[in-house]
Amino acid sequence: MIGVLNNRKQEQQSLLTDARTLRNIMFNDSQTTLNHKLTLRIIELSIVTMLLALIIRPLLTELPVSFMWVGIADLLTISIFYFTVRSNLFPKWEIALSLLTVIIVITPILVLSGGVNSQLAFFLPLYPIMAALIGGHKESVIVTLVIISGTILGTVFSEHITDLTNEIYSEEKTIARGFWLTISTIFSAFFGRFFLQKYTQLTKQLKEENIQDPLTGLLNRRGLNLQFKRELEKAMTSSSSSLSLILIDIDYFKKINDKYGHDIGDVCLIEVAKVLSSALRKHDIIARFGGEEFIIVLPSTTKKEAQLIAEDLNYLITQGKFSEFSLPLTITLGVTSSREQHDNTLDMIKRADKALYRGKDNGRNCIELSD
Repeated sequence: MIGVLNNRKQEQQSLLTDARTLRNIMFNDSQTTLNHKLTLRIIELSIVTMLLALIIRPLLTELPVSFMWVGIADLLTISIFYFTVRSNLFPKWEIALSLLTVIIVITPILVLSGGVNSQLAFFLPLYPIMAALIGGHKESVIVTLVIISGTILGTVFSEHITDLTNEIYSEEKTIARGFWLTISTIFSAFFGRFFLQKYTQLTKQLKEENIQDPLTGLLNRRGLNLQFKRELEKAMTSSSSSLSLILIDIDYFKKINDKYGHDIGDVCLIEVAKVLSSALRKHDIIARFGGEEFIIVLPSTTKKEAQLIAEDLNYLITQGKFSEFSLPLTITLGVTSSREQHDNTLDMIKRADKALYRGKDNGRNCIELSD
């Protein structure tokens, strides 16, 4: 039996690696969804802003008719982009389309209204922050470089840019505005990077807390359900694959809490979790099911194979000593496996739980198979 355990340990990795992989998948999926929603909100805000500008600005100042037509064209361009994003037609290209749309929309108005002397130019430093929010650091850097390059060119060649608003040209004012626009854009880029780092750290922490048991570091029930459902679907779609489940309960754990305190009980839970997870294969899934219960999902494993694994786990726990008091512990295990048709995660857990309680009735420290 020891030889079997050693061979199994050679092919296993820590549960924390598996949990980290799941967290990364979940984090990336959630991040994509958040970015998609944020992109939609920003586009909606841009549409409302441009619509109000088209309606209100002519009431405040007299502008050439070309501004109105450019504004209408920009509004149509943004609206088309909005429905493209909302329909989720090109999810991988949303960020690139966002940057392209910004260039298409803002360039004509900037050129018509005097380049760096345009009132619209003061909105340019906001774009590195928005690029960081809906894209990331790389996108923010690209936008920053494009804006700085455009600002420098617009400042150098400002004398040749026709201002249809008939503003009086001032070289001194143009250089000053170009300088401060450049500084503001650089500052915005650094702020966007700082904000993105804090946002990513916080979001990642929240995702980890959602699927990880804070005491043992194992998956919690939510994390378990995500992986369990996925593995069962794989088993159901493959006639040659089976899935097994082991439900584990630490025997007489309440007595440990009552006699030594909950702190020692927590230490025992942590150490038992480490022993169990260290004896599993790379693709096995373990979670804290609640209290002193653990649950293990065994992909591509028959009930007979799961019984052998349960025997190994039971042997390891029986041979161990836990906490600074070197407490001996035993466990009771209920084992079940998936059925060929119409099986689900809840039914499998119920079958394993029924086997577990049959083991308790039979004196504990034993392994029971489901019917």
